Amino acid sequence: MAQIKISNEKQAFDYLEKVLHNQIGDESIEIVFDNWPLITLRLEGKGYDSTITSEMASSIVELQYAVNRTFARVVHNTSTARTLTADEKKDIQFKAKVEKGSSLVTIDLGDYVQKLGLAITDKMTPEMLAITLIGVSVAAGTTLAVRAFVKHRSEQIAADTEAKKLISLSQEETKRLEIFASAMTRVPLLKKANEDFDVARHEMVKSIGEATSVTINSVKLDNESAKAIASTPRATSTQIQANGNYYIREIKWLTDEVLLTLEDIGTKRSFKASFNDTSLKPTELAIIKEKEWSRGVVYLSINATELRGEITSATIISVVAQPDEPSLRSE
Repeated sequence: MAQIKISNEKQAFDYLEKVLHNQIGDESIEIVFDNWPLITLRLEGKGYDSTITSEMASSIVELQYAVNRTFARVVHNTSTARTLTADEKKDIQFKAKVEKGSSLVTIDLGDYVQKLGLAITDKMTPEMLAITLIGVSVAAGTTLAVRAFVKHRSEQIAADTEAKKLISLSQEETKRLEIFASAMTRVPLLKKANEDFDVARHEMVKSIGEATSVTINSVKLDNESAKAIASTPRATSTQIQANGNYYIREIKWLTDEVLLTLEDIGTKRSFKASFNDTSLKPTELAIIKEKEWSRGVVYLSINATELRGEITSATIISVVAQPDEPSLRSE
């Protein structure tokens, strides 16, 4: 087994480019993340020495949410961290290091990506494994990801700010963005992971408060620029009705709820939905059990929330049996 050590951004993109050009062969690989990817966050200004503000703490919590959701996407093929077990959540919980006498916070996500790799090593080809792990690292902790985020958000601002003048991507950075775009095409979940980490970056910028500047992975923003970027709207969840015909792919009978993996028979969209086993009639419970076993179709009334095109939570309200016609049976 070949071992690949990655300890900085350049090594990550160099190897990712090789993988995307089919230059690593079929040999099994072990990717070791050595003190990388790193995220650093610093506030500067009067009264901000040796201080961690509540806004900084909130942004770190948002980063943990992104870490959890990405693990759920990669390992469990779902967009919600609710599918993680208590042990998984504990295992991927990172520690934020605060430098003594400073407001510098450092978060090493190398251990997290390493654990992510262990969870999927047997499920992917060496090529897909490398693209996924390095792609997640790029989305989570690169300076390029921060610069691309700031550039995109600053372009949405009508007023002229220093951010617009400062963030001009170099030729090398543009090339790296193209490499990452290719990775997202090969592994689509990377796009959603990047969006999740963008939410955390938004909260980091927003944490500036009354500080004179905020620096994220060497990308420094003054107060005016940071507040302008933080004012750009975040994507928000919307309430939808996801009623329709579904295949039941899996049922988990948990202590306080029942969790189903569903697949829409038309769109092939897959997501998790839940219900309390006392909220449905006995006849409806019987239908659910029978349809999972027979792989037949069931009509479900579902209240759901949707964020950036993904269903993030879903509750089953009612169940109606459908005829087991051959054309509506999952093979």
